[in-house]
Amino acid sequence: MGGRWINQDKPQGTPFVNPVFDHDAPDPSGALKGDDGYYYIVTTQANYENGMEKLPILRSQDLVHWEHAGQVFDTLPDWLDKVEINVWAPDFVRHDGKYYVYYAGQSAPNDDGYKMGIGVAVADDPLGPYVDKGEPIAIGPSFGTIDPFIFTDDDGSSYMYWGSDARPIRVQKLSEDGLSLVGESEEVLHVSPVKKYERLLEGPWVVKRGGYYYLFVSGDNCCGAGANYAVMVARSESPLGPFEKYSSVPGGGPILEANDRFDAPGHNSIVTDDAGQDWILYHAFDRNARFKGRILLMDKIDWKDGWPVINDGKGPSFTEQKSGPVIRKE
Repeated sequence: MGGRWINQDKPQGTPFVNPVFDHDAPDPSGALKGDDGYYYIVTTQANYENGMEKLPILRSQDLVHWEHAGQVFDTLPDWLDKVEINVWAPDFVRHDGKYYVYYAGQSAPNDDGYKMGIGVAVADDPLGPYVDKGEPIAIGPSFGTIDPFIFTDDDGSSYMYWGSDARPIRVQKLSEDGLSLVGESEEVLHVSPVKKYERLLEGPWVVKRGGYYYLFVSGDNCCGAGANYAVMVARSESPLGPFEKYSSVPGGGPILEANDRFDAPGHNSIVTDDAGQDWILYHAFDRNARFKGRILLMDKIDWKDGWPVINDGKGPSFTEQKSGPVIRKE
């Protein structure tokens, strides 16, 4: 790998303290590095100076200091409801030199009422302009068809995972151009009414480590005064399952849940720095400033006994982390 390390001669990351972006930034997408050296993420709709932005775009050079940089849509695609802005839970993918934003949205009303669907928009640059496909690639009668995530396996096959609304997490193969689904969907992870946080599972994210596919999910109530949210994980030897829940393993359970400082952490993405270290990006409420909304946090992922561990199980970190992500300047 060419280039040099930013601001240092040896791989030592930038110290940081949560939050890494002290503004409403729910459901952070995966972080993609653009040709300009910035990392970009997309978030659920949020209010900024000019009002409610439709899938805001944030950027950072070190994954620690983030700034608002734009939005995916200036005008919502025609298939979406225009009366009330409802676009959320984006995933951000680079494919064949282009940038794809997959997102959930509420359809325009018709004779069947409102539906929820997953759309996709494409651009040549992380900041756009984005051109929407013009119709959803998946749609259903409820919140069961939301929260898309795209995983590409070692053989080049790509899959879309999605789900919520107390229904199973599903997966289906993605077409080569990334604009449609192929074949039939399959159920890969089910809710559990008797387990804490598992009455509803959503926000899937998959990584492959050491021969296992790890499926991260969040549940079961992301928002409001009664938010009860945490991150869980399951693993499988196939991207199509069956997945073993960590909560079913002796001593297992949520890998990230509330503590005295931050409440309802969840809906994560994962980014690997240039030193090979995994980091989890997620949102949470600051108990000291809940009015700010779901702000952006980050923590290191350690892998122990075949499972991910975050902050030794103590919830989101809130003291200075001496070494953050290691980034090499190109």
